[in-house]
Amino acid sequence: MTVDPGLVAYLLRVFVALAVLSLCALFLVRSARKRARGGKGGAPVKLLTSLPLGKDVFFVVRCGPDVLAFTSGASGACLMGRWKYEEWIGVGDTSGQLSEEG
Repeated sequence: MTVDPGLVAYLLRVFVALAVLSLCALFLVRSARKRARGGKGGAPVKLLTSLPLGKDVFFVVRCGPDVLAFTSGASGACLMGRWKYEEWIGVGDTSGQLSEEG
């Protein structure tokens, strides 16, 4: 039984291509992990909450120093508002506090 040299060359090229793609994927995953841990340079994105509204979904997402509220559904996305994170959590907001006068 003889093996076709063209088939061996084809399989070798496929193996080399898969090895190169695997190494590239490994490099990208490791560099993404390092970037996410560092926190410097990139803005972290964190889902604060979500609420289903029929076929749409209401999301509140923290993107670095900002908080975004938007709806997303089959018809697309609609931005509802944008705030600084400090405003969102109420740092320095004294309007809701009771005063100690009289």
